[in-house]
Amino acid sequence: MKTILITTVSEFFKQRAGMFFVLIGILFGFLSGNEHHAFAVFFLTDKYGMLYLIIIWLLYTLLCIHFLLNIWKQQAYGFIYYTRLWSTGKRFCRFIILALGFIQPLLYYGIYMFSVALKDKLLARIWPIFLFYIVLSLAIVGSADWRIRNPRLFVNKKQWISNFPRPVSWIYWSLEWLLREEGVTLLVCKTGSAIVFVGTLLYYGTDSSYDLRLPAIGLSLGYLLNIGLSYELFQWESLVWLWNRSLPTSMNRRFIRALILHAIIILPETMIIFRYDVLTLSETVQLYGLGLGILMTFHTYIYKKNGLLEDTMQAVLIGFIVLTLLVLYKIPVLIIAITGLGFSYYMYPKWFAAPGSNKE
Repeated sequence: MKTILITTVSEFFKQRAGMFFVLIGILFGFLSGNEHHAFAVFFLTDKYGMLYLIIIWLLYTLLCIHFLLNIWKQQAYGFIYYTRLWSTGKRFCRFIILALGFIQPLLYYGIYMFSVALKDKLLARIWPIFLFYIVLSLAIVGSADWRIRNPRLFVNKKQWISNFPRPVSWIYWSLEWLLREEGVTLLVCKTGSAIVFVGTLLYYGTDSSYDLRLPAIGLSLGYLLNIGLSYELFQWESLVWLWNRSLPTSMNRRFIRALILHAIIILPETMIIFRYDVLTLSETVQLYGLGLGILMTFHTYIYKKNGLLEDTMQAVLIGFIVLTLLVLYKIPVLIIAITGLGFSYYMYPKWFAAPGSNKE
């Protein structure tokens, strides 16, 4: 049972680390405690509150089921099918534990909602979430049981996909992988970044006395939410495309490819700036360069930490505080952007080839 939890549930959260990081950044960086409380009260008191909640939870559960059904098709998971030797009762109980492992975030939020209901005397309205837990857990259990009863260890690729002419481009391959394999992370990152951008630009447009410092701080936070995508690109380069590091490619070319890739990634939210027409072209270019410098600095630093996302969080927090202070003390945004890009260019060869950076 422990092996199943490690190879399935832990692997799910590991592969979706970037997505969960961005969600945490949005929920605990962008929303205040009062807003969290307001959302919980809305779910508890509104006529359709519980309906909205179950739709959100159902989408998350479908994501878990999709992951479960696909990962158990891999040949490395052939041992899973020995669970058919368990008795029906034992298999059900153990698959329930598996399901609870998948819906951990929902359980944690349910505990928070219970505390809000207890504080605001709304306990009479909290009971539907327990039914939700039962239904969603049974859905995962049923999916797991269906998979072991219908094994599919060999997955045939569709011929039209393999015959589709694809450009011989490292940048194209990286973006294609990001879209096809990390679509949820991409969607969450871009949604969070867009929300921060829109909020910052709307607030900036309310008073003409604000200078470039306000959007520099707000938009830099929006750009920072893309580090989940930058982390996934590191995973692609280090764990998926394993032979990439052995190619005779110069460090300058590797850095330029990473720079272009990150420049493409942050283009969608940058285009939002032109929609609100509150910043000049020169200011937009400076902020775009600032966001690119932030992402490239993070992407370079993660090589030093050998891809351990949790080891970079302290540096990210400290770096954002330092950046905020530099902006508040009227250090030109363009100079900060050039410094960030220059620092990442200088350190990239050193940290890319750092000891342990080639380990899986």
